[in-house]
Amino acid sequence: MCPVLCILAVLLPLGLLVALNKYFRSRRLPPADKAVFITGCDRGFGETLAAQLSAGGYRIFAGCLNADSDGARKLRVNSNVTVIPVDVTSDEAVQAAVDVMKVELGEKGLWALVNNAGVAVFAETEWCTMAAYNHVIGVNLLGAIRVTKACLPLVRKTRGRVVNISSLAGRFALPGFTAYSASKFGCIGFSDALRREMEKFGVHVACLEPKLYRTAISDGEFHVRTCERMWAETADDVKVDYGDTYFRAFLDAMLKNLKYSSRRTYQVTDDLVHAVTAVYPYRRYVPSLKMQMITDAFMVQPQLVQDRGLLATTGVKCTPFSMRQRKAV
Repeated sequence: MCPVLCILAVLLPLGLLVALNKYFRSRRLPPADKAVFITGCDRGFGETLAAQLSAGGYRIFAGCLNADSDGARKLRVNSNVTVIPVDVTSDEAVQAAVDVMKVELGEKGLWALVNNAGVAVFAETEWCTMAAYNHVIGVNLLGAIRVTKACLPLVRKTRGRVVNISSLAGRFALPGFTAYSASKFGCIGFSDALRREMEKFGVHVACLEPKLYRTAISDGEFHVRTCERMWAETADDVKVDYGDTYFRAFLDAMLKNLKYSSRRTYQVTDDLVHAVTAVYPYRRYVPSLKMQMITDAFMVQPQLVQDRGLLATTGVKCTPFSMRQRKAV
């Protein structure tokens, strides 16, 4: 057989499959009688998603930590948006938010829950305080679990959706990012298990794993202040072993890495909108095809290769003081 015909025999079916997948994945549900609860709407992805879905005709419950935040004030002007003050770390606050939605919805259920609320801290393990670990894990992981448990009866009514925002840091644990990575690894595990549990109810669970984007989480000045405060509280013997030079090098590396945060935040919100509105949503989203291909290829590499690659690109280019002393001896 002619080589050209052989190639065409392979490419044409593949092209047809890609086209069919794109067509079916692009189909959207009508927004009528569909309500969505989004946490973390004070700013960033949550605020943008709430505004976009509201403009598309969805009934939005916008969960805000601060009911007087900029995001809350902007969203209130929309007639189909109800701003609900909610602290995802509080059982009472989450239950109060669910009670508000039950009153507003009546016998109707909740079409989608988007667990967007999140916080981050950059610090190496030995100077990252337990309070910081508790806060990050409490919001990013336990907060998502708490809100999901409270909302599931409403979501099951509609055979709707749960969308959790994790991170690529939940696939590849970065040095100096232990608290955040731990919370996001947990979020992915929770999403995978929940998806399999909810299948019998017809509830779809999706997990979004974005890279670092230009949002409040990438605010370098905030992270420098937080790191300096935790470093000041660190035990003296630990500070001596690392040395102030290493700590300053860590801050420089952190700021350098934060500068690579993407300004294309629409990639995240586009995927979130798809997860909520598509007839055939994905189970896992990695914003931008390029990043998904890179990360999928990296995931299958041996641990040694992953370690060397991440240390070379994100690690601190400095030796701790105690290790310099040993080399000198």
